[in-house]
Amino acid sequence: MNIRKAEQRDVNECVPLIYSAAVPLFDHIYKYNHISAEDFIRKEFLSERGYTSYKLHWVVEHKNKVIAVVACYGKNDLMHMDQGSLKNIWITYRFGFARVLSRALQAGSVVTKPSESCLHIANFGVHPSYQSQGIGSLLLQHLKVFAQQQGHIALSLNVSQQNMRGQKLYERIGFKVVKQTMFKGTNNDTIPNGRRMEWLF
Repeated sequence: MNIRKAEQRDVNECVPLIYSAAVPLFDHIYKYNHISAEDFIRKEFLSERGYTSYKLHWVVEHKNKVIAVVACYGKNDLMHMDQGSLKNIWITYRFGFARVLSRALQAGSVVTKPSESCLHIANFGVHPSYQSQGIGSLLLQHLKVFAQQQGHIALSLNVSQQNMRGQKLYERIGFKVVKQTMFKGTNNDTIPNGRRMEWLF
């Protein structure tokens, strides 16, 4: 198995994995009229900017196939990421820009940001055929080393309160819940509340 930075050529394999990491959240933000959440993720993945750009992602490759993906970024990356996603939302939705932006801001109530000392991970997806085989643990250990090389003392992430399987994986590795988050949308929205977890090295 090989762990490497994602490239634009990985788009067809990465987009479904990124989407699978947070289907309700991605649909809440990016599904609008004829545009699906995966349509937007695909466009942004191919761009040089934004929260789902290939530039933020790492992949696990096995027999020339991408079987896992994850994004990681630090606090210093946020301004560029925010500006990038705003531009991508405008280019993609035009007259729907305000609606999509409003929903993205709502999602911020359950999606925490990296602190000064943490490298934050997101969009963590493993192909169903390779789950429960240690791929996620392998990738997290790789990111731990990468974070240390960048001068960080912890990894942080957000996990849905409904994703107990994921939370148990993170706890086995060393992550601990440090904050509960509550979705602040309308009563008709079905976004689960979340937990922020951190792994101090």
